[in-house]
Amino acid sequence: MSEIQFAPDAPNDFPMIIQATNKYGLIFVITKAGYFYMYEASRAALVYRQKITTELVVCSVRNVATDGMICINKAGQVLAINVDETKLVSYIMNAQHIPDQKNVAFKLASRFGLAGADEVFQQ
Repeated sequence: MSEIQFAPDAPNDFPMIIQATNKYGLIFVITKAGYFYMYEASRAALVYRQKITTELVVCSVRNVATDGMICINKAGQVLAINVDETKLVSYIMNAQHIPDQKNVAFKLASRFGLAGADEVFQQ
């Protein structure tokens, strides 16, 4: 269990949409304030946070082709959220904000067959 670390400019924000990805072991969260959070599922480690819209996201579906998500906000904009699997593990390995990031990256790479953790596998 982990607490969502809301953005400093949105302390009263709250989750509106939550979706798990089977292909990458990640959890996507979109908040009322328009922030997108990506967590590694086994440790609930925050991997990525970005404001993706200023409008409320009103609906979302899984993109079955990419295991990402497609969303529509109140203004009618269509937002596609996808993971670049060629860069995910190396991003996590170098992310200083993730506690024990090399172990998290190694587990993701080994569990989901992702590239990018070659140096850890060799060690």
